[in-house]
Amino acid sequence: MAKAESRNLHQRLEALNARVKDTSLRGAWQKEPKEKKEEVRPWLWRWNDLLPSLLEAGEIVPIDDFMRMRTIRLVNPSQPVPVGTAKTFGATIQHLNPGEITESHRHTSASLYFVIQGKGTFTTAEGEQQFMEPGDLLIQPSWTWHGTKNSGTEPALWLTSMDTPLNEFVEAYFREKYPEETVQPFTKPDGYYMKRMGALRSSGALAGAGPFPVKYRWKDTVETLDALAAAGQADPYDGVMLDYTNPLTGGPTTETLGCRIQMFRPGEETQSHRHTSNTIYHVVRGSGAVRIGKNKGDEENFEWGERDCFIVPSWQWHRFKNNSSSEPAILFSVSDRPLLQAIRLYREQN
Repeated sequence: MAKAESRNLHQRLEALNARVKDTSLRGAWQKEPKEKKEEVRPWLWRWNDLLPSLLEAGEIVPIDDFMRMRTIRLVNPSQPVPVGTAKTFGATIQHLNPGEITESHRHTSASLYFVIQGKGTFTTAEGEQQFMEPGDLLIQPSWTWHGTKNSGTEPALWLTSMDTPLNEFVEAYFREKYPEETVQPFTKPDGYYMKRMGALRSSGALAGAGPFPVKYRWKDTVETLDALAAAGQADPYDGVMLDYTNPLTGGPTTETLGCRIQMFRPGEETQSHRHTSNTIYHVVRGSGAVRIGKNKGDEENFEWGERDCFIVPSWQWHRFKNNSSSEPAILFSVSDRPLLQAIRLYREQN
């Protein structure tokens, strides 16, 4: 190609690029360096660091029109703006003093509570008075009313997880206060929705198509987990494991968040695997270690104890170990696995 012709083509290309840019377009031929995306990092939040801050916040941070609930967010250090613990959902530890309330509200985010401490606290969820005992899991699906009151004698603490980052990314987050009362009056007894979504139900047991708020009692959960362990049914990668399923559909806990409870028997060490979903763990009982890393055999070791929290990012190798030779370890976890499965992007490798 002659120099004059080459120079002419170069000038035309520069003019084309300018015209494309001015009209908010971009040609595939316009090569630009890609910005490095911040990746979610493996991380561990120790309860010994969390608890003093929570208790002090309970003394000096009021719950009012500005601060509608008292929480401490688990912030992943990889994120430049502390929006979520992972990219599609986040986790906080919530604190409520005796006599305090969080006003009833609803939002497009699905949310869940895993109770850590306290007795005498209850959430009014779509009119059901759901008492919150340690180990209970409460699910508030998208756009369902819920508000909480601590009528006990000690601070109530629970892990909250919500898919708000996903809602905000797709610009579909909405929130409303309950229109009539500070806390929605309870009109249904504890367990109302769960009982009406069981194996025996009438066609008219529930008004509307749902989804409905439900509570999974710790007593039932741990009994089932113990029975499964006694039967020797364990997964080589996750130990003795149960999924919290939606009692109405048999599917995941919510459309975007899935919950699990798993037990590692004394001295148990699992094999390594990875999957395309972010998972946040809360240590319910015991102590152990998790090795996490991008490269198999070169993982970072995290030692965890009771009430600690940690995150295993998407597509990172991980394996667990129970450090005790005599006691089981139990982990509760929440992940965005249902979202990845729904859009056919979930995969595993071992």
